[in-house]
Amino acid sequence: MTEFPILIADDEYHICEGLRESLEREGYRVEVAHDGSEASNLLRRRTYSAAIFDLRIPGVDGFSLLRQVVETSGETGVIIITAYGEISTAVDAMRMGAFDFLTKPVDIKRLRLSLGRLLEHQALVAENKELRAKLDSGDALDVIVRRSSVMQEVCNTIEQAAMTDVPVLIQGETGTGKELVARAIHQRSRVSRGPLVPTNSGAIPETLFASELFGHVRGAFTGAVADRKGILAEASGGTLFLDEVGEIPLANQVDLLRVLEERTFTPVGSTQMVSLDARIIFATNRDLEKEVANGRFREDLYYRINVVPIRIPPLRERREDLPYLIETFLDQLCALHHKSRKHLTEDATGQMLDYGWPGNVRELKNAIERIVVTSKDREVSAEALPSGVRATRPVEDVLTVQRGSSIEALETQMILDTLENVTSNRKEAAEILGISVRSLQYKLKKMKDENKMQ
Repeated sequence: MTEFPILIADDEYHICEGLRESLEREGYRVEVAHDGSEASNLLRRRTYSAAIFDLRIPGVDGFSLLRQVVETSGETGVIIITAYGEISTAVDAMRMGAFDFLTKPVDIKRLRLSLGRLLEHQALVAENKELRAKLDSGDALDVIVRRSSVMQEVCNTIEQAAMTDVPVLIQGETGTGKELVARAIHQRSRVSRGPLVPTNSGAIPETLFASELFGHVRGAFTGAVADRKGILAEASGGTLFLDEVGEIPLANQVDLLRVLEERTFTPVGSTQMVSLDARIIFATNRDLEKEVANGRFREDLYYRINVVPIRIPPLRERREDLPYLIETFLDQLCALHHKSRKHLTEDATGQMLDYGWPGNVRELKNAIERIVVTSKDREVSAEALPSGVRATRPVEDVLTVQRGSSIEALETQMILDTLENVTSNRKEAAEILGISVRSLQYKLKKMKDENKMQ
């Protein structure tokens, strides 16, 4: 328990000291702050297992402190202290990410129970992360379900591409598993002992692209207070997986092309050239040939990165794999969340097979994880499926729409379906779609401007 540091922040001195004394007797290490600014500074300097503070604390208010914790330290659990008449406000705080709330005057027994539950929760989260890392670090090629002929062809190409050092371009819709394919190539390549560095290039601002890619030296620009490695240097001796390459601005595409042609790069602010010592695997969910034709992607860069193309089919083109994917994810996720092995009823299985899965494998895994976590019964009925899966059109209807639609129309429909399924939670929708929140916001704005959504 001595390794469970706690921060208490309240402007009422007697509350801080009373809680500190009680918790220190229990063996906790406690620090106190008497205003929000002091608490904010302490939270920036170190990581606490728990932070207990009043929403009405002066200086930096409690909601701002909570936002700071949520955005910068997922390891810190927040327990809110609030007046009895402000319970609805405390509920809002829990929706933002607080673990629990207590009303004044604080019941120390209730606080001990809350901290105990928080400690158990954090231990379980740590255990789950460890298990997830073990699952992720396994042989990626063995993880790929390939009952369908199209996926068998993908795996054959992975084996062939891994034996060379030439650039690979992985193409596929969002959620099809492009990073898994990149990991499989890396694990079978000559640089498998080196790092695999995945990077979402679409999330890098144009003005920071060179610094993120090449690194910079101290004093290169305002705010460059120390030398910093770029992702090319971080991937040295291994593989750089550059995802969403289709979203790289034209101005930055020139920088990337130069690196590929010359096999060297220069950190921003430096005169020292560095040899490129990393294999680069590219991925995109865009049709790059069309992007080239429309002037949004350089033709010379396209041919440079498209030496070995790998197209990952969407789930609707590999439906033979769907039953095996469902069983695989049920096995993995029940183990991950310490749940008894669950089974789908015949009706539930039928609805899962009929659904169009616009978010592909990522959406499928997300749906099964939700089932595993929320379903209390070992046998999962159709009523326990996510609402978007239950309220679906037959797959034939989905395919008819898809065959008669453009890529832009399919992307629009996929985004709208995903937002509907996750109750318009943009962060979760972006994760399911396999794009950054910034990219999703850009696409939504474009759709709104084109009157494709209300």
